[in-house]
Amino acid sequence: MKKILVIGSFMTDLVIKSESFVQEGETIIGESFNQFTGGKGANQAIAAARLGANVEMIGELGEDSFGRDQIASLEKNNVKHDNVLFTDKALSGVGNPQLDDSGKNRIVVVPGANMKLDPDDLDRLSDSIQNSDIIVLQLEIPLKTVYKAIELGNKYNKIVILNPAPAAELDLDYASMVTYMTPNEHEAELLTGIDTSTPEGIKNAANELLNQGYQNVIITVGDKGSYFVNKNVEIQVSAYKVKAVDSTAAGDSFIGAFAYGLANDASIQESLSYASAVSALAVTKMGAQPSLPSRSEVDDFLATQKTMVQS
Repeated sequence: MKKILVIGSFMTDLVIKSESFVQEGETIIGESFNQFTGGKGANQAIAAARLGANVEMIGELGEDSFGRDQIASLEKNNVKHDNVLFTDKALSGVGNPQLDDSGKNRIVVVPGANMKLDPDDLDRLSDSIQNSDIIVLQLEIPLKTVYKAIELGNKYNKIVILNPAPAAELDLDYASMVTYMTPNEHEAELLTGIDTSTPEGIKNAANELLNQGYQNVIITVGDKGSYFVNKNVEIQVSAYKVKAVDSTAAGDSFIGAFAYGLANDASIQESLSYASAVSALAVTKMGAQPSLPSRSEVDDFLATQKTMVQS
């Protein structure tokens, strides 16, 4: 099995669930409050590890209780963390997701120590990149560090997966070094200026990202599935129908599962379909990391879906 290296963020999620989203100037009574370890990088690393992947993580934490909780979560889920750094210059990152009764979310994040991870750190830790096969990146660390990771991944001929979340304007000089560009429909719209509210818009945005230089593009569209395109192939994958409770880690679970598929030499079609099942399961539970399914849970889910189709 190929080794996955996730270079990215840690966030402790302070989750409030309410009937509806709070409006400007309004105070409402919430239904529940929970605290979970999260962060796009850590979520994607743990999503892949729970499926059985060989995963390492590089990131930065504060010297605080949130940081200690994040390390405990990585250990519990068999994610290698020898190269996770600590700083006394900032607190660990926190996020504040608000969920409504439909499972939709709105999230504010304070990156904290995540923004202390700099390109020089990656130069010092380049052995981890050389010894990995798949590099997974997001945008909750400094962009200059993301670019350095892309450069090193390209230098050492690694598969580079870039999840451009939260969306930001990107330097297209690095586009051709990215093997898989994986925005959701909102991020794709921000990156291309193309309306992605229709299937045609999704395809147009994906092709525009190809024109920008990215080698392969996957746009995830929530409960409408995902769309893949490169210069030779396009693939549409439907989403599984489930009752959504919390969509916080849906995208992260998809990315982790897709990387897991590639690590097992699965085809693009197989990897996308498997990732769709993993993300469907993730939205049926509360919390980011607590919602990420094991391989046996995914296998049981897929067996049930097959039985339903046959009947």
